[in-house]
Amino acid sequence: MNLVALFRLNCRNDNSNELVNMPIPIPKRPSGFTLGDINASVTIDVFLDIQCPHSKKAWPTVCQLVNHYKGKPLSVTVHLITLSNHRQAWDISLGLFAVANGDAKAFFDFATYLFQRQEQFYNAAFEHKTHNDLRQLVAQFSADHAGLEHDWVIERMRDNDVYIDARTPIRFAATRAVWATPTFFINNADNVPITFESTLGEWINAIDSLLS
Repeated sequence: MNLVALFRLNCRNDNSNELVNMPIPIPKRPSGFTLGDINASVTIDVFLDIQCPHSKKAWPTVCQLVNHYKGKPLSVTVHLITLSNHRQAWDISLGLFAVANGDAKAFFDFATYLFQRQEQFYNAAFEHKTHNDLRQLVAQFSADHAGLEHDWVIERMRDNDVYIDARTPIRFAATRAVWATPTFFINNADNVPITFESTLGEWINAIDSLLS
């Protein structure tokens, strides 16, 4: 069952088959962090989970894609979501959104740092650790990467604005029937010849004809 179907199922009235009206609240900013041309004729949307090994494998190529098409009418938007079987992903995401503070370059840089250290917060690494241990790890990552004060990061992770920013792409993913990561869209189409194992060359083959 995909996320949209599950969302509809959970919104049904207990005494009828009618859908309960549960609209997604309007966030302060749209889902995702975008690099590239804001008026792009070709748009790439990438849905990732910071704890997903396949997302980790795809991430360097996503970054190469941004650099390869710099100055071209193309944009890359990353939507960070949390899959149910990735227990540490939510708090890591809160830290990422807190550090980025709405800045796409800061988001991409810290995401790279976190993906490179994914084994430190994967499930096996936290089998006998606590929620507080995870928050402390996020704060330490933030301090080491961006020089941020430890207590400030912990407090920001509790901030309601950071919470809303982090949940927005998860809800947006549900509207696009995204249920796995990584998932890619090119110009809003999801039937693309791209997987987490695709090389930059394979991305170029899929994109260049759209730019010609």
